[in-house]
Amino acid sequence: MDLAMAQHLVDRRKAAGLSQEALAAQLGVSRQAVSKWERSESSPDTDNLIALAALYGVSLDELLYGEAANDADDLEDGSADTETADVADEAEVSAGHADCSDKPLVDISLARGIHVIDPNKGEEVHVGWSGIHVTNERKGEEVHVGPDGVHIDTLEDDGHSVRTNDDGTVTIDGETFSSWKEAHDKLDHHGKHFHTKVGRAWNKFPFPALVTLAYLVLGIVYGTWGMGLFLVFLVPVYYAIGDFIDRRHLSKLIEVIYPAAAIAWFLYMWLCLGQPHPAWIILITIPVIKALMRWCRKQWKHRKQA
Repeated sequence: MDLAMAQHLVDRRKAAGLSQEALAAQLGVSRQAVSKWERSESSPDTDNLIALAALYGVSLDELLYGEAANDADDLEDGSADTETADVADEAEVSAGHADCSDKPLVDISLARGIHVIDPNKGEEVHVGWSGIHVTNERKGEEVHVGPDGVHIDTLEDDGHSVRTNDDGTVTIDGETFSSWKEAHDKLDHHGKHFHTKVGRAWNKFPFPALVTLAYLVLGIVYGTWGMGLFLVFLVPVYYAIGDFIDRRHLSKLIEVIYPAAAIAWFLYMWLCLGQPHPAWIILITIPVIKALMRWCRKQWKHRKQA
């Protein structure tokens, strides 16, 4: 489906006063499917096209092409020749796109907005009257900001789904909160519920602000601006400890603390002592440790399920 047809679907939906969620519910499909149709990422099948035409009270030609094609008056005015020329131009443009499919494709129109597709990176950006849409197929990420609210979907196994609703509530991973503040109070920075009061208090403490204050004090009083930058490595360590207190996941604690400590030690050996070799070897061990910790979690999960 080309961009013009996709825009017709957007226009028809808005004229009917339907959101993407409402339309998806009526058709029995997901909101992501409707979103992909309207961004020309995929095409509705025949059954859905018929259902859309019936829902909007139009023919299939009107649904996809706007006005009914081959009007008699238009033929008398010679518009058929113009339409043929337009089709030829579109074919030429499509051929040009096919020839440079390895390069980003850009379509700019007052009616359709700005549409950019990068086939190599699997990324797509659309800025138009319906809002801003950003997708990354390879990472399974989708972001929509528009009149109907904010929708964020990270489709990976450990991803999250976030969306704002018309009544001012917020839905995160299927759970609805009365406001962003309530969601912030009940969830940690990974979007998961706190298990203990201590873990909640630990993670809610503004530790980055404390680190910033300590850095300024060390710099102003002792002049250790360079060495003070190493305080930044305490931030991920602090939250990793908070997650451990709340969830008791030792492997995740190690997976955060070890890389932070390894990078900090390497930078100290390199920048302060001038000995980057063989200190850089410690960096090679970071992916090994992370892979080992993930393997341990999988083994533990299998043991619990057994």
